Amino acid sequence: MLAFARQQELKASSADLPSLLDGMRDLLDRTLGPPIELTLDVPEGLPPAQVDPNQIELAILNLAINARDAMPNVGKIHISVRRAGSASGHDNSSKDFVLLSVSDTGSGMDEGTLKKAIEPFFSTKPVGKGTGLGLSMVDGLVVQLGGRLQLTSQVGKGTTATLWLPVASKPASVRAMPNSSKVTPVRVATILVVDDDPLIANSTVNMLEDLGHTVIEANSARQALEILDQGQAVDLMMTDQAMPGMTGIELAETVMRKRPDLPILLATGYADLSAGHSLKIPRLSKPYLQAQLQEHVDRLLSRVLAQSRDA
Repeated sequence: MLAFARQQELKASSADLPSLLDGMRDLLDRTLGPPIELTLDVPEGLPPAQVDPNQIELAILNLAINARDAMPNVGKIHISVRRAGSASGHDNSSKDFVLLSVSDTGSGMDEGTLKKAIEPFFSTKPVGKGTGLGLSMVDGLVVQLGGRLQLTSQVGKGTTATLWLPVASKPASVRAMPNSSKVTPVRVATILVVDDDPLIANSTVNMLEDLGHTVIEANSARQALEILDQGQAVDLMMTDQAMPGMTGIELAETVMRKRPDLPILLATGYADLSAGHSLKIPRLSKPYLQAQLQEHVDRLLSRVLAQSRDA
């Protein structure tokens, strides 16, 4: 949302899209589930794209989830990358683009729905299944990078979302990937994840489960409190900050009165929280990679282990 609102500076760099997609394959497979057949078409020799890798990964995940939701029972999602010739970007300058497309075999959209699809808060999903900001955020991100989002759809035949991403002038940067030998967590724990955004919650749950943790998901502060009040065994709580009804800070304050020994991690995309909150709890800035999430979780769990040894 911050990128869409142009309040967050994108960290654009030269990125290799085939490598980026290859790194996302497991996450996409887990997110989409067995009923969805996922195929990738990424030819060799593609030029790097000038993008913010973290934000593009979130955009791809967003588009894939939209495609999955358009196929409630079974279907196919095809992700492809190809090079386009010179074209006009949003700044009317001539440039080369790499096209990343996400296609589905879902219900598709009629002409009227297609025209509104990118509008903020417009959604065809049932209440509670989406914010209506997904495509708007993707569009804002791509435009900020100097490209554009193109949607095509046909009722009964599916939808294709294409990201026009500018070709980078430099070779692709090498991204620091977590070493597989370091993926083992300090300890396996039961973690309560609280987030009202299904996309972010799903991504976080997948990353934590991939690290070997057991995850309990709550889509509101109220639901999280109900889970804890029922006596559910939880080793750590991770909560979003901006949630309707009760913020993450307010939830943390309430939980600390009930369970003062429970470690809490606050995930937020906001650099400055509202005044009046002096609660000192660890914060993880959005967007985050799995390695960053693991580092924060391991640090909190290590403190618990140390305290138990000293007791």
